[in-house]
Amino acid sequence: MPRDYHDRQEWEEQGGAAPAGETRAARPPGKDSLSTLKDYVIIILLAVLVFTGVNNYILARSGSGGGCGGCSTASRGAAVSLEQLRRLGLEYYAANYGDTAVEAQVRDFGCHQEIYILKNGQVVKRLAYRGGQLYELPEV
Repeated sequence: MPRDYHDRQEWEEQGGAAPAGETRAARPPGKDSLSTLKDYVIIILLAVLVFTGVNNYILARSGSGGGCGGCSTASRGAAVSLEQLRRLGLEYYAANYGDTAVEAQVRDFGCHQEIYILKNGQVVKRLAYRGGQLYELPEV
């Protein structure tokens, strides 16, 4: 059975004696300074990445972000049902464009709702509702 240690006599017989004047205390086991430095750099980079990820998540949930991730219930305004939004979109389109032979579909994105005005199955106008206001979206 192989051993993972050698006794002193066997070690010296194989020519494995430590250099003259050097004791085990003089060369402690462990890592060299370069690998320790790399460990610290890796730990710092990981800490920065974790901090950035958590910070972005917190900012997105608090409503201070710019995109849909920055939505909160406080920024939504009064709750409006999807059916009410559909009717609101149809009324807006009829009042501004004079066409009543259209359909409307509503999609809720969380921070805003989009109303698609359809004519013959094609989107002719996109409207958005956010914070109690209805506004037109640019054509895509």
